[in-house]
Amino acid sequence: MLLTRSSNVTIARDELAAARAELARLQDCERELLEELGSVHAAIRVQRGKINDLFQQRRLPAPITRLPLKVLSNIIHRVILDTCPESDAHRYTKRQLASVSRLWRDAIFDFPNLWTTIAIDPSWPISLVMAHVERSRDCPLNIIISNWSSCDDSFNDRLGVAITCGCRWRSLVIQQIRKPAMQIVKDIWRMRFPSLECVKIFGVQTSDNPLFLTSRCAPALKHLILWNQTRISQLEVASNLNIGEFHWSARGSGTELLSSLLPCQQLRKLVLYGSRGSGDRWPGPQSIHLPALVSLTLNLFDPQPALACMVVPSLNYLRCSRPSCSGGWVHVFEGFPDRFTNVQHICLVDPNLNNNVPFELTEADARAVSIACPGVHHLELPIGDMPVFFNWNSPVDRWLHLKCLTLEGLRVGEIPHDLIQWLDRRKSREQSLLRLKLSEFHVPEGVSNGPWLTALCRSLRGRCLFELQNFPLKTTLKVHASSQGDVLESCGNPESLRIFIDEGFEG
Repeated sequence: MLLTRSSNVTIARDELAAARAELARLQDCERELLEELGSVHAAIRVQRGKINDLFQQRRLPAPITRLPLKVLSNIIHRVILDTCPESDAHRYTKRQLASVSRLWRDAIFDFPNLWTTIAIDPSWPISLVMAHVERSRDCPLNIIISNWSSCDDSFNDRLGVAITCGCRWRSLVIQQIRKPAMQIVKDIWRMRFPSLECVKIFGVQTSDNPLFLTSRCAPALKHLILWNQTRISQLEVASNLNIGEFHWSARGSGTELLSSLLPCQQLRKLVLYGSRGSGDRWPGPQSIHLPALVSLTLNLFDPQPALACMVVPSLNYLRCSRPSCSGGWVHVFEGFPDRFTNVQHICLVDPNLNNNVPFELTEADARAVSIACPGVHHLELPIGDMPVFFNWNSPVDRWLHLKCLTLEGLRVGEIPHDLIQWLDRRKSREQSLLRLKLSEFHVPEGVSNGPWLTALCRSLRGRCLFELQNFPLKTTLKVHASSQGDVLESCGNPESLRIFIDEGFEG
């Protein structure tokens, strides 16, 4: 018994000694770590002092000043391109940016692409025109001639400076020129511009067959806009023209214009805006062959003869106005069964959409469109035409690959029930959801659009992908975001609005 008690005392004494030894070891470690931490703190203070000394001796430049000069110049170029009007950017914005620092000044003055736009208008002194000619070096130039109402020496001098480098003209815009100054501008018609790729003339009547648009004088011309012309007579344009946009008011220009474009076998986009008050004479049926044309816009008194005279096997986009004369879409498309088999995007325009002039269509109108263009993927049409396109015996069902529908002119307060029923039938056939876009709304005075918008969203929920463009939102919405449900997009001013529609959507 005595031996056992002595043994327990010995064990306790040994454990206590071991614990004290471990405590002493840990205290030694603590002391060493504190000494090391003190050394680290001292080293930090020394290093921070060195950094402060370096800053005092030589301050590091701001990050933007460390950008390569070419990158900085490209950024400034973007700023200038985004300034409207661009001529003001070259007069004021460049001067303001050049005053920021010497580096920015060098980036502007040593970057020729920042000096390629030259405006020949009264706000530009001749010294500024000369500076742009000089600092642009050998770069192609964009010339804008505008806002002249008189013919004086200052106009002549400015234009003369720009013409000295006519071999570098890449684009030419002529607009807002009154009669006294037109004679000097028309002197350009007889000049040669070997690098000219784009010409846009607004409201200045071109002479018959202006030489500067021909292959001899403008062999590189690819884009031509002649807008607000009284008459467009015979044109001998460059044969490699890719884009042509024409607007005239006098009767009889259609025949001469399209005949002029026959040599333009590389033409890819054509826009024809004729007088809405009179007809035009057109070439004979299938006499104008344009094999490369992919986009065609016809806003004419009667577009049918223009369509009839063209052979366009590659056409992908067709925008067509309903005739102002008697007859609807059946008058335009009935004679062309399967004529436009490659058209995937068709836009049907009502010229009286904003005048609220009713026009009665029949199913024959919709059927004629669907037969002439059997491969449509994207359809745009006025809301008034919708009932004949979307009904129980819908001609639109011929378009098996229809993916997008745009309706213009929906009246706030109305629900398109015919379309909703058609969407239900489409869904029952297990076809993919249609993307529906509504735009150009009619808003009656005093009508609150909040409850209507809620009802419209709920009516279309699950039936399509729904988008509003430029919707006049005048109510407060409580929106509960959800990762599930349909998507509502409002692209109107002042800010874009994206809404997920779910059961919590309230008006």
